[in-house]
Amino acid sequence: MFDRSRLPPLDAALLARTAEMLAMPERICRHRSCRRQKRCAWFFRKTQQPCCLANLDAGQRALFDQLAEQVRDVRDYGRRDSKLFFASSWRDERALQDAAVEITRPLLRGERLREFRRFAGIREKRPPAERDGFSPPLKW
Repeated sequence: MFDRSRLPPLDAALLARTAEMLAMPERICRHRSCRRQKRCAWFFRKTQQPCCLANLDAGQRALFDQLAEQVRDVRDYGRRDSKLFFASSWRDERALQDAAVEITRPLLRGERLREFRRFAGIREKRPPAERDGFSPPLKW
């Protein structure tokens, strides 16, 4: 099993786009400028995380971190020649992957963005999800 703790920390832009996709700046952020702009404008200096993440409880934060890690995976491995398509046959998991793809798109520029568009085109041709829920965990 892969040790995810050895991965680099999530960067501020990735966390901000993930929070914006979940409408956190306008719904739970206590900073007026974030609510008005509907985007993250305030970050903690030490951790570079959006301030609205401090308003989440432990369960909500775990779900947010799961989505943010999915976004990082799509950003890092979403290439045309990748064997990972992030197109699960389980509906709820596929919805999470679709959100991660949409969050990832504005994070990329130049050649990486063109390569990601090719990847997204290939991914769209994959068959739709046919099972309800998430995939069952693997047993070792």
